[in-house]
Amino acid sequence: MIALDLSIDEFMKPLVSSHDKARLMQIPDVEQWYKNKAVSTSVTQRKLIYLAMFLISFGCALFYAGHKNYVFNEHFYEYRSIGIIKNDEPLNVFNHWKDYIIDPSAEKRTAKLKEMLARRVELFKLMDEYIGESFVEEVTGGKRVYTTNAVPRYISHPGNTWLEFIGLFAAVLGLALAVLEPKLTRHA
Repeated sequence: MIALDLSIDEFMKPLVSSHDKARLMQIPDVEQWYKNKAVSTSVTQRKLIYLAMFLISFGCALFYAGHKNYVFNEHFYEYRSIGIIKNDEPLNVFNHWKDYIIDPSAEKRTAKLKEMLARRVELFKLMDEYIGESFVEEVTGGKRVYTTNAVPRYISHPGNTWLEFIGLFAAVLGLALAVLEPKLTRHA
């Protein structure tokens, strides 16, 4: 090849598809070039197969994590508090305030009704786990009782949709790479 002022790659490029491979292999440099090409193709092929396997595995894992809400929770329990309960009042005062009136006169009932309506400021808390039917929280001026119906509320999280999308994309890309690998390594 020195006499022709060509590298072995430049010399072999037009002869790769030649039918005289057996005769060309008698030249030591050409034989070595074919061996190096076979090793290089094998390494490239192995890398592509490993990459395809990784993409398929990783994609399936991401899709499953997004589908099962393992990363971003979508089930919440809604706890509701009607208002602030004073320290000397029973915890169910907002639901049964009429039972605690000593003087049942109309003026006292009306005054107590207005007071209870004025104190009625509902608050909601979303908890990612069920912590019981109710719980009490100390606040300024008394306490709040939060209650729930124990049925989780579904709130969609875009992160799970993205995990599913990226997982599906990676798995399909891995499958495409596995299918196209013979074509990609043939020209390497």
